[in-house]
Amino acid sequence: MGKLDKDRHQKELAIRHCLAVGLVPFVEVLVHSTADLSETTEVLTDIDVLGIGVSGDGVLHRTAFDCKTTNKMSAINRALWARGLCDYLDMDGAFVILKRPAARNHRLSALSLHVDLHDEESFVELSRSYDPSFPALISYQSDIENWDQLEAAYKKWFWSEPLYHLTQTVAPTATQPASVFRKIVAELRAVKGNFDPEKGEHLAILFDTMCSCFLMWAVMAREIRRFYDPTMDKVQFEQTLRFYMWDGRESYLLRQRLAEKNGRETSTHAIDLPSWNSLVQMAGLIIASPQSVFECAAFCKELSIRSIAKRNGDFENAIKKRVSANNRVRQFTGALAKYLVEASGMPTDMIKAVSASTSLQ
Repeated sequence: MGKLDKDRHQKELAIRHCLAVGLVPFVEVLVHSTADLSETTEVLTDIDVLGIGVSGDGVLHRTAFDCKTTNKMSAINRALWARGLCDYLDMDGAFVILKRPAARNHRLSALSLHVDLHDEESFVELSRSYDPSFPALISYQSDIENWDQLEAAYKKWFWSEPLYHLTQTVAPTATQPASVFRKIVAELRAVKGNFDPEKGEHLAILFDTMCSCFLMWAVMAREIRRFYDPTMDKVQFEQTLRFYMWDGRESYLLRQRLAEKNGRETSTHAIDLPSWNSLVQMAGLIIASPQSVFECAAFCKELSIRSIAKRNGDFENAIKKRVSANNRVRQFTGALAKYLVEASGMPTDMIKAVSASTSLQ
């Protein structure tokens, strides 16, 4: 995300719109080919800004923001392209922010595709219908300079590159959340020794990772809630959860047989996710209030940016007000941090660092 990008102002407007309507923003999300026939992963395009929201008790909806400062393509052609992107990634809709107003007929035709065409001025007016103060700075995330610092943190610490890919590209467009969560845990185990609780940039990376984990758990909690039965005993719940976390019974048993054949542990549950008991406890905690999980994702994204940004009293008060409205947010955030640290083997002081941040110290 270059500081000289022509569409930088439009991206900032898109980020602030996401915050105004309650979406968690992701910037410059890469779109990879679904085919896997080459040695390297092919990047097809990118999404300037992707906003993720939730409805019900865990149904995620995704909105793309396409920022254009040139007129190389007509407005309706931009809308058709955006619709194709939405279909490719199973997104719900898109905004296209243009430098100049689109023809009225184009705008109405685009709406039938669930694509909303706007020039910058009309986009600001639309956003003000949600937040009269738009586009004022209301949080750490609303300043695009802070996003630059987060990106710089990932680039500075080269070991975090695979985490960046998982949290910024894979998780936002995931259709198999349990699989993505397993990959994140595996990657944290691979880089566990690099985290330093004294470094704000490392804390920013961890909170950003936790944000993506919570997005996965927003869906997972909803699904777990559907197979959970209060009459189930602990053994039955664990077995069902075990199959769910590995994408089904057949997939789990296949991995179990491969582990045994390769001479790994012959325990009945040799391929359980690390710190399995802690994971079971966290799952039991989260399904008690699945509606709170998405709020935790938004909270962690804000704390991630906060960890590398200059403190602002108004932003601090906004976080306090938001968290005080739901006491589950700090509880769930602490539970996930505890699990990820235990499962990965990161320094245990990372838990203390997370706890201090969630208390806004």
